[in-house]
Amino acid sequence: MEKKYLLTAVVAAALLTQCGPSGSEIQSPANGPRTLLAIFAHPDDEATVSPVLAKYAAEGVNVYLCIATDGRLGINAHAKIPAGDSLAAARKLELQCAAEKLGINPPIMFGLHDQLKMGEGMGALNEQLDSLRKGVKKLFTELKPDVVLTWGASGWTGHHDHRLVGSVVTEVFESQSWTRPAQLYYSAIPTDKISKEAAMQLASVDKSFLTVTIAVSDADYARSKESWLCHKSQYTPETVENMHGTLKTAMQNTWYFQPHGCVTGPRQSLF
Repeated sequence: MEKKYLLTAVVAAALLTQCGPSGSEIQSPANGPRTLLAIFAHPDDEATVSPVLAKYAAEGVNVYLCIATDGRLGINAHAKIPAGDSLAAARKLELQCAAEKLGINPPIMFGLHDQLKMGEGMGALNEQLDSLRKGVKKLFTELKPDVVLTWGASGWTGHHDHRLVGSVVTEVFESQSWTRPAQLYYSAIPTDKISKEAAMQLASVDKSFLTVTIAVSDADYARSKESWLCHKSQYTPETVENMHGTLKTAMQNTWYFQPHGCVTGPRQSLF
């Protein structure tokens, strides 16, 4: 009986360290340049992980940011920019500014339609999703990132574009056995970190699922705030101050991630 229980425990422990379709454990990349690829929906969505992007860029990691849509529908009264090409052009410049402030590579923009043409019916939406799928696969193949960041089911704020982009990134990651990317992580806010008085809409994840915690510094936060201020069409300086302060107070100096398809116990690094 004791041997039976021991065997069960050994099998369970083995399952908890299996990653990906091959069942082999993901190893950290060998010494040398490391590459991180973050894929999100809109210009300014990088703010959901910007302290982490700043941290790894400062440590010499080759950090790429890919944004799926052009943000042309993200109108705000204070900016006085109408929806359409003019807003998309403004948001492209804002994203470039944000990448510079974070110290990462110039952003990659797929230029898909904001809201992925959902209002035009399933045919238009499917074309957008197919373009997104092909673009993500091309990035995986050409950049060969060690790590990919996106959103899981929560989409961080629950936004449908966020959920769709994260779903497509996951689909491509699961479509074959990749040597690189080696691991996919979902950025999320722990449920117990959200205050009832929070100024922003957030969708949370229970902390038990967020087994990867990344320590960020005040300098990382400072670069994050500078990058957020680039998005002038979306936020006033007062709004940035409020939202940035809310996140910093809630998260303290820790950012949380849920690893995809692999449970290896608590970790303090993405690599």
